[in-house]
Parts: sequence; structure tokens; C-alpha cells
Amino acid sequence: MKKLIIVCEEKCRVYGDYLSQLISLDDDTVDSSVGTKDGTVAAQVWLEKDYIANSAHISSDQYILFIGNDKLMKEKSTHMKVVFSQFGMTYGWLGKQAVLCVEKVVQTSEYESFISFARSYQSDINVLIGKKTTQKALPEKALIPAKAALAVIQPAAGVALAVKQLTLNTKIKKQQYSCEVMKFYLESLSDFLGL
Repeated sequence: MKKLIIVCEEKCRVYGDYLSQLISLDDDTVDSSVGTKDGTVAAQVWLEKDYIANSAHISSDQYILFIGNDKLMKEKSTHMKVVFSQFGMTYGWLGKQAVLCVEKVVQTSEYESFISFARSYQSDINVLIGKKTTQKALPEKALIPAKAALAVIQPAAGVALAVKQLTLNTKIKKQQYSCEVMKFYLESLSDFLGL
């Protein structure tokens, strides 16, 4: 049995738990394996602080997957071969260490393509950005009072818009991580572990 330590930055713990749950599933069929063959991998999920506290005792024979995009994860990925990189999601490995991260939130212009890609791994993914609807143009006379009112409320509206965009980006990033973990489990974990 292969032993895998999944090291997560604090905010990515949920994705380490998700991968551990996928590994523990009895999801193989009589004809084929789904992800890794059932019963061949044992996973532990650690936070980054756990890894730092135990790093002096970890052998180079230990399989480790780092999830996140903070300083430690970037250092670990410096020399790793990128195996997958699309829609801001990247993972790769060198030897028995791998890194899985979302480097950037998928752009609005690519979101529809990302959703199609993600649905090939998770059919229940929700669409967060719809097709833009066009608004009817107001006559120029109606715009003059609107512009004066906008000058007064614009700073508050700008802050509200920024908060809304940040919330949307956070939700999209969650979708990216979930998709990437599922893809890694289904298509790459066995290769990484040499199974």
C-alpha cells in the first residue's frame, strides 16, 4: 500500500480532505479502476504547520502532495515538471513530491470553456457567470441627472462592485480547485504514485 501525505495551506484544507475522501471511496467496477485501485493508497491530510514541524523526520521515500499557492508551495514546485496546466489550474511533480494549485482565477472570457471542461469531471458544477444581457440605451437627456447622481454614489458603488467581484472570484477559485482535485484523482494520481 502506498502512503500519501497531503499537505495543505490553511485555506485549502477542504481540498486535501476532498482528495482523501476520493481515495477512500470503493468506486472501482469489476472491469476497471476509478482513480487509484481501491485499497492501494492510504492518505493523511496535514496542514502546512504540521509539515514544517515534522519535515526533519520525513524520508525522501514518502509521497507528498502539496495543495495551495503560498510561499512553501511555490518553493516546492520550483523544479517540478508541469503535468497539467489549463484555466489557471496547474499540477506537476518531481520524484515523490507533487504540487497542485490554482495560480489565477479563470477569466470571465474563458469561464464558459472552463465550465465545459469542469463538467467532464463533475456534472453537478454550478454556473456562476451567465451570458451578458444587453441593456437598452437611455436617451442622452436621461443620462444628465443619472451622471450627477452617480458622482455622489460612485465611491460606494465601486466598493460594492469590488466586494461582489472578490466574492465571485472566491467562488470560481473553489470550482477550479474542486475540478483540479477530481482530475488529479481520476487521471494522474496513479501515475504520480507509480501504480
